[in-house]
Amino acid sequence: MRFTRLDILRYGALTDRVIDFRPDARLHVIYGPNEAGKSSALSAISDLLFGFPAAAEQSFLHEPNTLRIGADLRARDGATLSFRRRRGRKGTLLAPDDKEMALADDALSPFLGNLSRDVFERAFGLDSQRLRQGAAAMLRSGGEIGSLLFSAASGLTGLSRLRQSLEAEADGIYAARRSKDRGFYRALDRYEDARKAERDNELKSGDWKKLLAEAAELETELERLQAERRGTREALDRLKRLKTLQPLLAEIDAETVALDGLSDLADMPSGFGEKLEQKLRDKQASEAELRRAQEAVQRAEEDLSRIQIDEALLQMSGDITQLFADTGNYRAQRHDLPRVDQELAGYDTTLSRLARRLGLAEAELERQQPSDIDRVRLSELVDEGRQLARQLQSLAEQSESERRQLAALEKDSLAGRLIDPRPYIDQLEALGSDLSALGRLDGLEIRIRRIESDLREAAGRLQPPADDIDILFSAPLPETAEIAGHRDAIGALRSKVRDAAGKLQSYDEQLVEIERTLVDAERIGPIVTREQIAAAREGRDAQWSSLQQRLVDGAAPEAKLLSALTVGIAEADRLADAALSNADRVARHADYRLRQARLQQEREAAFDRLKEAERALEDAQASFAALFEPCGIDALDPSAMLEWRRGVELLRRERKALLEMLDERDEDALAETRVLPALQDIVEATGYKSGRLPPAAVAEGLRKHLRLLSERWSESRTREGEIGAARDRLARFEDQWQTLERQQVAWRSAFGKAAELLGLPSDTTLEMADAALKAWQELPDILAERENRLRRVNGMRRDMADFERRLATLTANSGYELDHLPPDAAAEALHSRVNATRGELKKRDGLEEERQRWQGLVTRQEAALAAIAADLDRLTADIGVVDDLPALLSRLRERARLAARLAESRERFRQQAEGKAEDELRAELAGFERIAADLEIERLTEEDQRQFAVHGELSARLAENRRQRQALEMGLSAEYAVFEKLSAEQEAQDLARQWVVLKIAARMLAGSMEAYREKQADPVIRRAGELFSQLTGGRFCRLVEAHDESDTLQLLAERAAGERVPLHGLSEGTGDQLYLALRLAFLEDYSARNEPAPLIVDDIFQTFDDERVSAGLQVLAATADRFQTILFTHEKSVVEIAKSEIGAGLDLVQL
Repeated sequence: MRFTRLDILRYGALTDRVIDFRPDARLHVIYGPNEAGKSSALSAISDLLFGFPAAAEQSFLHEPNTLRIGADLRARDGATLSFRRRRGRKGTLLAPDDKEMALADDALSPFLGNLSRDVFERAFGLDSQRLRQGAAAMLRSGGEIGSLLFSAASGLTGLSRLRQSLEAEADGIYAARRSKDRGFYRALDRYEDARKAERDNELKSGDWKKLLAEAAELETELERLQAERRGTREALDRLKRLKTLQPLLAEIDAETVALDGLSDLADMPSGFGEKLEQKLRDKQASEAELRRAQEAVQRAEEDLSRIQIDEALLQMSGDITQLFADTGNYRAQRHDLPRVDQELAGYDTTLSRLARRLGLAEAELERQQPSDIDRVRLSELVDEGRQLARQLQSLAEQSESERRQLAALEKDSLAGRLIDPRPYIDQLEALGSDLSALGRLDGLEIRIRRIESDLREAAGRLQPPADDIDILFSAPLPETAEIAGHRDAIGALRSKVRDAAGKLQSYDEQLVEIERTLVDAERIGPIVTREQIAAAREGRDAQWSSLQQRLVDGAAPEAKLLSALTVGIAEADRLADAALSNADRVARHADYRLRQARLQQEREAAFDRLKEAERALEDAQASFAALFEPCGIDALDPSAMLEWRRGVELLRRERKALLEMLDERDEDALAETRVLPALQDIVEATGYKSGRLPPAAVAEGLRKHLRLLSERWSESRTREGEIGAARDRLARFEDQWQTLERQQVAWRSAFGKAAELLGLPSDTTLEMADAALKAWQELPDILAERENRLRRVNGMRRDMADFERRLATLTANSGYELDHLPPDAAAEALHSRVNATRGELKKRDGLEEERQRWQGLVTRQEAALAAIAADLDRLTADIGVVDDLPALLSRLRERARLAARLAESRERFRQQAEGKAEDELRAELAGFERIAADLEIERLTEEDQRQFAVHGELSARLAENRRQRQALEMGLSAEYAVFEKLSAEQEAQDLARQWVVLKIAARMLAGSMEAYREKQADPVIRRAGELFSQLTGGRFCRLVEAHDESDTLQLLAERAAGERVPLHGLSEGTGDQLYLALRLAFLEDYSARNEPAPLIVDDIFQTFDDERVSAGLQVLAATADRFQTILFTHEKSVVEIAKSEIGAGLDLVQL
């Protein structure tokens, strides 16, 4: 997939921006300074391909629903698509026209394939930060190949550390070796402790009836105590209520008496007090406003009486203002007049000096002034004469230089026989491939010896080691998948053996624990078992049967038989009584015996399973060892042999490369027989003395010899051409000299005539004519300036006289004495007095306006007072004559306050009376004494506290009784132990599940990296090595794979001299180049198998110097035939280097 066009219609800070990508370009560079819109264009590509995010991040300039991006795409198979993208949840692909018809949601699928936004931005997007992070993570990883390839392919970093952290976290949960720091074993210990506590706290017989009787007694005592306490609380609450209500009733009575004293106001109309209060407040405000207005009127009249206006001066104010406006001009003229007079005198002096320079009288200057045509003609002839003189002098110097150069060339010309070396140079170039083969021969020998040494060392490092590689590869070797299958099978069998051994150990531990418990139980005293009771009863029944048989037979029972029967009956009863009295111990003992028997059977079954698993494991190990017998290798653990097989596979690839090098060396050695005869022919033809040098040295010497012959041959041909050209130039110079002499004769005739027109003598030189021209050229300007200054002086004197005349007239008419002041100061004084008079006039008008305004306010307030008085008369008409209305208002306010307090008191009484009537409470308070009540309250409080303490003691005893009963029923400790056991069991299950998840994740990650390495290591590493060599300018030639001390396959960088450098030995800049090479190699591999997406690169060369930038740009341009590369940058130097290195293949887009 390639972009041929990108339309950023409305997105971020960009509007209607079109970017065309040239189809034949090798590299597209989008250049723009900061804030030019590179970031918006970069972000637009992801949003275009995969849709806008939910947050409208790029809508700070345009509305979110108007955002639009478009593009033209071309796939590898030639298919094209033109579309637009809008912001939304569905139907966001549109046709690229004004109608914007919706396209199918899967229209981009043929171009994107299975790419997602995340994969595209990580794998096909690379900026400076990701390059630095990827390179740093690569250097920290130490070069482990699986991690490197997976990181370069996916854009993810730190995979090895992630896998190690998963393994470490899993080992922290569980490992084969028991440790108190591992969570699974801590949970297992909790489980065993809880199970033991559960067994130790089972139900016991004992004081159950006693506890029941004690509980019934305590409950009865608590019921009696609670009834007494209720009576005490009721009496206490009654006394406190009466004590609280007594002052409240007294307060109600006092407020009722006070209201009765204001009973004459009861007949007042509703709302009378509020209306009266408002009218009195309005009257007071109006009276205050009336006084303020009257005072303001009086102040305005006093201010008006102090103002005096000069009417005559006001009538002349216009003329005085105009005169004042001309004051600045008068001052400027008075200041400039001496200077202009001086300039006029200076121009008169300049005219006198010009007259002396021209040899004329001052009065004759204007009369004899030449015309402009005559002056221009003479000026042109002066320039022409100077030009002819310069040309003649230059021609003479050139002729002399050419004569000297021709003499030197003729003197230094080469003599002797020369040959053309071109045919021999072509013959030597035709031998280039064979000579290159000879040059590679020594390097191949060194590399072959090094690889042979490396192969022997690598074979010796294998575990188990391989003594002879050829014998090893001649025998059939098991495949990796077969070894992995045996490893998994043996691992499963080992796990089965461990599980069986653990189960057997668990049974042994339980049996030891039961045996110890039985010994402890029997140490207290002998325990009657069911078997003993059954044996005694069986003996007793046998004796009784024998006695019955004798009686049936009619024989008299023997005393000895009766005695034995008696003893048997007594023994059976004794054992039964002993078992009954120790029923708990007997039951426990019997239970332990049964468990012991069951566990013994289960242990025997577990032992059989263990032996069976061990035999299966031995068979599997023997079968695995048989795989390696044909190649003479003693097999180790399957995991170690899997790594050994991978190491052998690498040895196979190295051996294959060695064989290819040996073939290449033999082929290059044949080139020597082809090269020697041809070199000898060239040596004899060119006269080169080669001696007994090897072919490569002879070829190099011939190159230098032929280069020298070429220089001499070219120099001789060049010198002959230079001699002929020098003779041609001398002949041309002679012709030019004669032409210039003829032009000079014609010029002298014209120059003499032009000089006579300006009054110059016939022998006038160029310098004399030039001086006269300068003088006549200055004269018109000086005459014009002199006339200008003369007019200015006359005008200034006329304007100053007119100003002084107008000032004198106005001063006389105003009656002011201003003769002692200069004219401009007098005009300013008149203007200041006019301004003062105008200010007084404006002040008088303002005061008059203010006086009228306040007078109107006085009138309005007097009318308002009259209206308020009428309203008060109407308000008090129904209640008769009232002399003091404020006093009446005060009594009304007091009555309202008392009524509100009485209502509040009765509400408080209602809340505290708890539903009892006022008369009932007053009857109770008839004989109430507060002192006696306080004493009784104190006594009842102490009694209540005593009853509360007793109640607490009884409740504690009852709770303890219940706790003991619960302990006897199932035991609080047993309950806790069961809970703890279940909690530990659940925790162990959770930890086991977490351990399995971590182990599976670590193995999946390791498997993914290993699978990718096995699948892609060879082509990707080889191509990455080629790109790395190009990026480093040949300082490193390739990337190689080797095992480290822990037998882990690592990546190394090989210098041109053969030195191998581990990744941690690379500099940061070289590490950046290696990561870039790995990323590009992966993208090339991906593009070979899938529809390639464009590689978007954003300023990745910020830390590169110019040499590295040049190499990086060349490598990026070389990927053009596989995928499209678009580089964003703000650095002008990167653009200049790209122009130099890529040339016509560069597509430069400037934002």
